[in-house]
Amino acid sequence: MIIQYSREKYLGTFITLWIFLFLGNNYSWANAAQPGIWNAGGTVFTMLYPEDSVAFKKVQMEQEEIYIQLYKGYAVVKGVYLFRNTSGKDLRFKMGYPVNGIYAGGAVDLNEVLLDSLSRFKIRAGGNWLPLLKEAHPELNHDEKSPIPSGDNWMVWEMAFGAEEAKTVEVYFLVNTNEAGIRSGYNHERKNAFIYLLESGSVWRQPIEKGQFYVQLMDGLTLKDLHGLSAGFGFRYNESHRLFSGQKLDFSPTPKDNLVATYYSRMENFLFDPVASKADSLFTKIDAMHILPLQTLVYTNVETGDPYQVETTFWGALPGLITLFVIVAPFLIGLIFILIVVWAIVRWRRIQKERKK
Repeated sequence: MIIQYSREKYLGTFITLWIFLFLGNNYSWANAAQPGIWNAGGTVFTMLYPEDSVAFKKVQMEQEEIYIQLYKGYAVVKGVYLFRNTSGKDLRFKMGYPVNGIYAGGAVDLNEVLLDSLSRFKIRAGGNWLPLLKEAHPELNHDEKSPIPSGDNWMVWEMAFGAEEAKTVEVYFLVNTNEAGIRSGYNHERKNAFIYLLESGSVWRQPIEKGQFYVQLMDGLTLKDLHGLSAGFGFRYNESHRLFSGQKLDFSPTPKDNLVATYYSRMENFLFDPVASKADSLFTKIDAMHILPLQTLVYTNVETGDPYQVETTFWGALPGLITLFVIVAPFLIGLIFILIVVWAIVRWRRIQKERKK
């Protein structure tokens, strides 16, 4: 039996096959650039010594209150935590804060956080300031299984809890937010960005019963300067204080729980050193924010935007178009070649038929 295919059916089959091959290759270039926020200001507290891990799971972070003031180029943060020793034994352990390093985390969207040596980090527990020890731990950089950010030098402090004791812990720090960028595919925008890494709280006994979060716009910033704020907190806005309020209840923090804010735009020639030199006055301002009657203020629902959203531009799309062209070009050349061959064969057969007549 001889099966004859018409020219139109042959070409249709070929084109269908070509589309299938193209779509299959499409997956190789769709996520060529990691989306997310790069070089954001932020911090992370983590377990420094593995031998202390047992003690951590016996201490529960029952509540946390996070106060954030966003300025042009930097952010000031105060955290107030209520910890409780759930065991019947006294506990003493060390925690660490990397002086320099990069923390990369997140699920679909990367959160790369720079930990800056000029953050002026300080901590108070039970009303007493804790001494900070500067230690070198280069070995922490060579443990691929460790979630600890890179950085050889650490600020270390010692925590002590009596049996079943509850203790309030306060931390203060500054971060540079001016060096950040937001990337989606090949599109990139330079913005100020701040990330509070709630996922670092997973070292404590779970869950965290209540988290209250306040973000205040300073330095003349308004709602129009906010590019995006994490949606998982139910943030509402108070216009008179330019203040957002949100919360989380009974949660065990994961990367998706990190608080992300992107705002304003990158400032050229911004210097962080002069900001760090006035840390004490900035901490006084955030203390004043802390004592406001925040729970009784009137808040309204506002659009906070997506902190990861990036405007698509021609130049941002150009690398993808070039990549697409490089992938598609061989198929186009092959398609053109086959069409020419098919046309030549059909033409040759017609000529042969005409000669036989």
